Amino acid sequence: MRNAIIFVFVLLIFTGCATHKEIYKHETQDRLEIPPLPKWVYNTPDNFVVGISQKSMNPDEMVEAAKQMAAVMESRNNASYTIEKYAATSSDNILKSNVTEFKLNVSSSPQKTKEIYNSLKLVDSVEVLGYFLGLFSISGMEVDATLKRSSIQRIPDYFEDDKLEITNNTIICNKTISSSSLVLAWKNAAIEARYEIAKYLEKEVQSAIINTDEITEKRIALETSEKLSHMRLKASYITTELKDNLRLFKVCHQLEIVK
Repeated sequence: MRNAIIFVFVLLIFTGCATHKEIYKHETQDRLEIPPLPKWVYNTPDNFVVGISQKSMNPDEMVEAAKQMAAVMESRNNASYTIEKYAATSSDNILKSNVTEFKLNVSSSPQKTKEIYNSLKLVDSVEVLGYFLGLFSISGMEVDATLKRSSIQRIPDYFEDDKLEITNNTIICNKTISSSSLVLAWKNAAIEARYEIAKYLEKEVQSAIINTDEITEKRIALETSEKLSHMRLKASYITTELKDNLRLFKVCHQLEIVK
C-alpha cells in the first residue's frame, strides 16, 4: 500500500511538470524575446537614422542595402506634404468641398535622397536574427557611447496602441505592423504612421474649406503650398512571434511632427 501511494505521488509530480512545460511552451510560442539591442534601436537620436538589411556573406553589400534604406527613410521623413487643388475626377486621396477638389501630395526629391545618401556615415551596427541593423550619422557626428549599450527593452505603453496624439504643437502617431521580414515591418510601420498623420492634416484643411468664402479661399490657396515636413522617429520597439510555425516581426513606431 505504501509503495502504491509513493508511486501515485511520483506520477503526480511528473504529470504536473509536463503540464507546466506545455503551458510554458504555449506561452513562449505566442511571443519570442528579442536578444539585447543597442539603445539607438529603441530611441534613434536626432541627426541619425536606422537602416536594416538581411544578413549577407558579403559585408559591403549588407551595409550598402542598409544605407540605401536609411537614405529613403530620412528623405521621406523630410518630404514635402502639400495640399493642392486637383483637376482629375477620381483619386484615393481627394477632398471635396462643393465643386472644389483638393488632393494631398506627398513627394520626396530623388536629388534630396541622393544628398542624404552621400552624407550618411555608419557609426554603429548590430546583427540579430538574420538581419543587419545599422545606425547612420547624417551630419558626420559620432553617437554617444551610452546609446551603444545593449539591453532588453520592456514593452512600452504605446506598443500595439495605434492612435494619433494631438497637442497644440505636435502630432504623434503610434503604428504597429507585422511581417515575416524585419525590413518590411520597419519600413511599413513608418509608411502607415506617415499616412495617418497625412489623413489628419487633410481633415484640418477640409474643415477650413467647408464654410469657404473669398477670404478663406485665398488663405487656403496660400496654405496649400506650405511644406509640412521634418517628421521624426520618436521611438521604436521590435518583438517577434510565432504564427503557424512562421516567425513574424512586429515593429511599432512613434512618429512625431511639429505643426
